[in-house]
Amino acid sequence: MVKADASVCIKVLLNATEAHFGFRPTYRRVWLEKQKAVAHIYRDWDESYNELPRWVLGVQLTMLGSVAVLRMSPVLVGSRWTARKPIFTDFSGCSHYVLRHSGIASYGNSNILPVAFELVESENAESWSFFLSHLHQHVTPQPGILVISDRHNGIKAALEDPNEGWLPPAAYRAFCI
Repeated sequence: MVKADASVCIKVLLNATEAHFGFRPTYRRVWLEKQKAVAHIYRDWDESYNELPRWVLGVQLTMLGSVAVLRMSPVLVGSRWTARKPIFTDFSGCSHYVLRHSGIASYGNSNILPVAFELVESENAESWSFFLSHLHQHVTPQPGILVISDRHNGIKAALEDPNEGWLPPAAYRAFCI
């Protein structure tokens, strides 16, 4: 089931296990096994991160006009800063209203297309600032942009930074409810 859909939820896997094998494992056990299956099918996170520079080059060579930005960011493991993990953002062309939601965007005539996406270690103010800065630079330089988002503190901090260009009248904010 994980191979067919890596986003399958744990409750579905719990029910399938009970129906197929006649016993109900703990939520934690199924979660751990799903993580192992994902790593087995798609390799582990470190291997995937190590593939990003090559993937970015492939995007730039095959998708003319796209902008790909790769930035390495240090990672705190325990109390030590260790190997650097990449933060990757891809910006393809679009027009008018941009809604960033799980890597999709919508524009004027209700079409949905991938415009920009970012792969990050965690969702925080730094990653949102990086994303929004490049979004503003490459996709939405025009004034009067409406940003519709959830109430994540990282988004709020990035949009309220006076140096980023997302304050009115350059941009306005609304909450998705």
